[in-house]
Amino acid sequence: MHWSDALVKDLTGDHRVSTGISPSGPIHVGNMREILTGDMIHRALLKKGLRSDFIYLCDDMDPLRKVYPFLPQGYQEHVGKPLFKIPSPDGNGTYSEHFLAPFIHVMEVLEVGARVIRTSGLYGSGVFEDAIDRVINAREKVRAILEEVSGREIEGDWYPYSPICSACGKINTTRVTGYQRPYVYYTCTCGHSGRADIRRAEGKMPWRVEWPAKWYALGVTIEPFGKDHGAAGGSYDTGKRIAEEVFGIRAPVPLMYERILLKGKGAMHSSTGLAIAASEMIEFAPPQILRFLIAKTNPARHIDFDPGMGLLSLIDEFEKYENAYYGLDTLKDEDFRTIYELSYIRNLPHGPDGIRFRHLVTLVQIYQDRDSLMAALRRSGYREGSGDGGLEFEISVVKNWLSKYAPEQVKFTLLPRGEKVVVDGDEKAVLEAFLRAIPDIRWDAEEIHNRVHGIAKGLGIAPSKAFASFYRILIGKDTGPRLGYFLSNLSREFVEERIRACIT
Repeated sequence: MHWSDALVKDLTGDHRVSTGISPSGPIHVGNMREILTGDMIHRALLKKGLRSDFIYLCDDMDPLRKVYPFLPQGYQEHVGKPLFKIPSPDGNGTYSEHFLAPFIHVMEVLEVGARVIRTSGLYGSGVFEDAIDRVINAREKVRAILEEVSGREIEGDWYPYSPICSACGKINTTRVTGYQRPYVYYTCTCGHSGRADIRRAEGKMPWRVEWPAKWYALGVTIEPFGKDHGAAGGSYDTGKRIAEEVFGIRAPVPLMYERILLKGKGAMHSSTGLAIAASEMIEFAPPQILRFLIAKTNPARHIDFDPGMGLLSLIDEFEKYENAYYGLDTLKDEDFRTIYELSYIRNLPHGPDGIRFRHLVTLVQIYQDRDSLMAALRRSGYREGSGDGGLEFEISVVKNWLSKYAPEQVKFTLLPRGEKVVVDGDEKAVLEAFLRAIPDIRWDAEEIHNRVHGIAKGLGIAPSKAFASFYRILIGKDTGPRLGYFLSNLSREFVEERIRACIT
């Protein structure tokens, strides 16, 4: 049983699945595990016949914690201010919307059916009023829970609410001096004193209190979250206690997931610059591949994401699942149908007639103009039609991957006509034998591969050297795309002409 189905198999009633990310910087591939895990749980609930609402909470009330590497130094004055109150780095709109907008676009491309809710809107519309009042009135109990579970002492006259200073605009420099609903009175290190209205976005609860407050105010029943929140004494443990003992509700069904690591570099963090933005990934990888990566991996396992050769292998794996789904291949994975259905994106070419990614990688490097490329695709069996818009998108994705992340062994350029290439005796023997056989070869990948392999065996030459002779005269390298596949995408006449030119 797929992990999403296993989570919901015993559930009944209506559900609200919640996820959330702070838009403090570019929302990256690592962050996508949360939103896609939530989306897959939501779909599992619907498949089971239950009612489900899926929400994404944009934590735009969080303060800017420091000047990150991607920000100009002038942002020092905004440290401590809520993200929705800070100007955008490009001067258009707010900081939070600047980083949220590309993420919303990614959700649309990946067909994630979440409602986007900004926490500033929840505070501003009074949704949190009752929750704030409850935790302030029960602040000693809340404090005791936090200290007991986390093992850390909270010093001073603590309140589970931080007002935003109406003078300097900062949220981490105020100290609460009193409370009389709906006002929280405060002083600020800037010298200002004032009051914050809990019915408006004039302050916020600390994360460990705000999280269970969201469950209470929004009726959240299921929530996936990263292992840092799920560690013993972490924010889920404190949230569960606060939910039950202060708000009188059951904590949501949890699903803890592991991180997505950037292969060879570690965990992704926008704050360090070690990350690939999700909006960038959908430009260099088919979007269904990100869904596939999450769907096929148990949440308890970490993911090493490799945007180079690893991505190409991941796409090959997806295409095997696709072939199995349509009855053209077999897989040992009993969940392959569910995994493919969770990965599937309606607006892209799909099914057994789809164009393979490796095929496009080869073709776009052989044929530089669109007409030649489309002619080659037609020779490969592609039928032009309503899916052409999706094909154009996939071609642009392939070109972006080649320019940004493709390893050198995948990239090639056909040598120009007349380019001098020196071949040794064994290579010349292979090419001569192939030239003699060309008229009788069925011009497809399997036949070409088998013929070259047979020639190498007959001459007592290693197959790798036999294959290398073709790469040498065509692209000036010793390795290249799968040979039969590569030659079948070139015309028979072109290959014959190139061989003759090289061996004479």
